[in-house]
Amino acid sequence: MQYFMAKLKLHNLKFTPRRIAIIQLFLSNNIFTPEEIWNRLKKQFKKCGLPGVYRNLESLVECGILAKIHKIDRKRYYGLCSAKENIHHHHIICLQCGKVDDISDCFFEKKETIKGYKLISHYIQLNGICEGCLNK
Repeated sequence: MQYFMAKLKLHNLKFTPRRIAIIQLFLSNNIFTPEEIWNRLKKQFKKCGLPGVYRNLESLVECGILAKIHKIDRKRYYGLCSAKENIHHHHIICLQCGKVDDISDCFFEKKETIKGYKLISHYIQLNGICEGCLNK
């Protein structure tokens, strides 16, 4: 938890009981939807609204603790980001178990323009099957 406390502090975010609970859920499982997080937190906290869960998840993404995951079902998912430093990276997701790993290679990182477009931002997610799932 010290690592997560440091990341939150670096981004001027408080280490609140709800954020602790959210991080602990991700330490015990790979990916969740906001609704799954909300259903689990409602058992733990008397007042827990879905909008607050969304805000906390987005804050944890912004400080690099969580990663947004896009799946074919068009639901919003989040997973624990394993990058130890705030460096530019992307993610590869196991389609079977939901494991999230970091990919540091990026063709677009140093590009300023592409086909006449001024590059403002980009998001790349790779999908695959992790080694653990392949060996099962």
